[in-house]
Amino acid sequence: MKRSILYFLSILLLAGSGMSEDEDSDATEAPQAGANSTIVPTDYICRACVCKDGMVNCNNQNVQDFFSAADWAGLTDFKPLQVDLSNNELKSVTHVLELPIEILNLSRNSIDTMEKASFRDLQKIRVLDLSHNRLTSAALSPHVFEGRYSPEEYEPLATMRTLSLAYNDLHSINQDLFEHLTELTELDMSGNPLMFIDHVTLIAISSLPQLKVLRLRSCQLKEIPDKFLHTPRYLERLDISDNQLTAVPQELEETKNLVYLNINQNPIVRLDKKDEDFLGFPTLSKLKELHMSNMPELTYIGEGTLSGLENLESLHMCLNEKLSYIHPKALARVDGSGEAYVWPTLKELYIHSNNLSEVDSRLVARWNLLEAIDVSNNPYLCECSTQWMVDVLTTVVEMKKENASSLMVCQEPIEMRGKTMKHLHDIHRTMRCVDKYGNRPERDGAILMGCLIGVLLAVPIMLTIVLLWRRGYFAWIGASGPSDFHRAFYKRAPHDENNYI
Repeated sequence: MKRSILYFLSILLLAGSGMSEDEDSDATEAPQAGANSTIVPTDYICRACVCKDGMVNCNNQNVQDFFSAADWAGLTDFKPLQVDLSNNELKSVTHVLELPIEILNLSRNSIDTMEKASFRDLQKIRVLDLSHNRLTSAALSPHVFEGRYSPEEYEPLATMRTLSLAYNDLHSINQDLFEHLTELTELDMSGNPLMFIDHVTLIAISSLPQLKVLRLRSCQLKEIPDKFLHTPRYLERLDISDNQLTAVPQELEETKNLVYLNINQNPIVRLDKKDEDFLGFPTLSKLKELHMSNMPELTYIGEGTLSGLENLESLHMCLNEKLSYIHPKALARVDGSGEAYVWPTLKELYIHSNNLSEVDSRLVARWNLLEAIDVSNNPYLCECSTQWMVDVLTTVVEMKKENASSLMVCQEPIEMRGKTMKHLHDIHRTMRCVDKYGNRPERDGAILMGCLIGVLLAVPIMLTIVLLWRRGYFAWIGASGPSDFHRAFYKRAPHDENNYI
């Protein structure tokens, strides 16, 4: 009897313990279910912004807090492809739920913190714009761009192609910042106070083998370090404008596929192959478009300094207020035989608003092949050496744009000042040669006439003065005539003196 009672009690205890284990297991699973259930979709985003045609437009809507998970969940059915949160008051970025977003614009906020793996579930994102924020090197860690976790590693954000970190407060970047962005092709670092590219920044950018577009505008850079452009072998477009470069970076030679280069607004003084401090461009055989405008110190473009750009099609070299000389063979290179020169086949030439007194006919091989040209607003010297500009270049310019040659205005010599080359062309004007020593033969006639008139006036005046003087009319001022002098010095000798003689 006792044994049966004990047996019964033990069964009850075992059953109770089994129930408690089931309850415990339910309790451990319950929070997970509860956590999922807390994400209740809301329509807040589409009430605060404009949701239309696959785009969520929240630009300048005074959004101060980043959207919550529930807010993002409310876009599940809308399936946005583009989200614009620019020009708001966001200070931080948190995790974005899985959505088919391809373009996410977070520019022009006050973002200074970013949550780890914020974009992990955006498996279709192509473009991320974080420009014009307050991101620092410390706030921008490699974990920000982590993809989903797998047992071996964090997966990359494989669809990301374009990233803009422009105009933040980045003095340097983590060398592993882009380790999860393996397919990145376009990077904008413009407007960050880098001042120089340190070792870790060099490693970070060099780790992007697929990079095609790199922008480093307004970064206060004084040089481009060696090996910086060695790894991104597919680089096609480079913008290093508005920096403190005093010479063309010879490191550019590493960019074997570069087709576009912008070095505007750098304090380069001259380009001269004979001066090792101001060497021209290295060989960039695929470069098609070059911009070197608004350079406040540029004065001189020497022979062959652009000769390495053998396939150049578009040259923008304008608004350089001190640029007064471009060598006729600045673009020419010696051919394989070493006996002749070869020019690139330019299609566009913009050399307006410089300080050029002339454009040499040898600067371009075939002017008639140009598709666009602007040589206006230069202080041209209109004389025999620029006669070809009146006869030939004016016609070329007019073919591209009517009346464009009316902006080709003579500055010297003085008698031609203000005349347009279009006018000179229309009247078939043949211009004289200016004296090599600076003499002005055109003024000789006026000078001779002035001298003749002066002589004709001076002779009668002098004769009149002499006549009046001889007659003593100037005695009142102490100028006696010759008769007075005669009377003063002549005196008859005494009688006895005559006898003595």
